[in-house]
Amino acid sequence: MLNYKFNQALVRTSKLLKKMDLPESTLDFWKAKWRKDGNSCYSMGLRLIANKAYWEPVQFVNWIAQYKLNNKPTDKMQRLEQQKLVAFVINNVEKKGTIKT
Repeated sequence: MLNYKFNQALVRTSKLLKKMDLPESTLDFWKAKWRKDGNSCYSMGLRLIANKAYWEPVQFVNWIAQYKLNNKPTDKMQRLEQQKLVAFVINNVEKKGTIKT
């Protein structure tokens, strides 16, 4: 079981990007590719309220873990991006308990 260490249910895009140390262009690229593949940004955790964009951090972390941390990086830029994502997940999620088989 994962225990999330977020103190807000929704965070602004600027705060999310600052915590992740990612440029806005990277997030925009991910969103564009996700939509091009026929998916909704809502499933990434994006919530549009009036004219402001908020992110549900728990859902975004789950999306990152499922879609961005499973590919082996092939170049320096991808390795750097993956290191930032892993650091973000480590800083905001901790594993509680053990899985019994």
